[in-house]
Amino acid sequence: MIIKPKLPKVVTKTRQKRRSNTIIINNVFSAVNELIEEVGFAKVTLTAIAERAQVEPSVFYRRFANLDQLFEEYTHKFDYWLAGIAELMPSDLSDEDSMKWIMLNLIRALHKNKGMQQLLIWELSDDNPITRRTAGLREKINADLIHILEQKFSLTSIDMNVLTAMMISGVYFLILHRDVSTFCNVDFSTKDGKERLEKTVEQLIEILFAAKHSNQFLSPSSVSESE
Repeated sequence: MIIKPKLPKVVTKTRQKRRSNTIIINNVFSAVNELIEEVGFAKVTLTAIAERAQVEPSVFYRRFANLDQLFEEYTHKFDYWLAGIAELMPSDLSDEDSMKWIMLNLIRALHKNKGMQQLLIWELSDDNPITRRTAGLREKINADLIHILEQKFSLTSIDMNVLTAMMISGVYFLILHRDVSTFCNVDFSTKDGKERLEKTVEQLIEILFAAKHSNQFLSPSSVSESE
């Protein structure tokens, strides 16, 4: 009986399919989003991004000059205000419904967008060129929208800048604070709490426009002109 020697197994390496630039960039942004949700902006590193997205640092630097550029592009992609909210709003809405649409969509977007939540926390806790620039861009977009409201309420004594600031900052705080505790006995982390917030914001806007139409808050200049 002839015993044939065992031949070594030939291991054939499967050639990894080359990813397109679009897929690589999407993987990078997905990795950044996951890491930001897990640890926040301040603790995200290039090494962690490269490992999570499975890209070599050299590939990363062919697309982004540095981590700051990546963060800046990320904020434009995922921030509610910077993602082109004005272009998404239906053009046939009344002034009142436009304001409702903006505020309700802000609540819904921020409620589920942990990346934007972490961005707001980062801006409050870390003063750096990216946070200042992002906050400045958001302020510019807000200013354009508020300017329209100012014109609509120009004959009243209502300070639309301060009023809108209070509404937006209130939404920010209640959503960022929701996992810490209840606020004024409302649990804003629940579906019921979110719906109550949306309903109350709608009611505030309705009260605001009702006051405008009833001439309850006429400015001194408009009163003197009517006399």
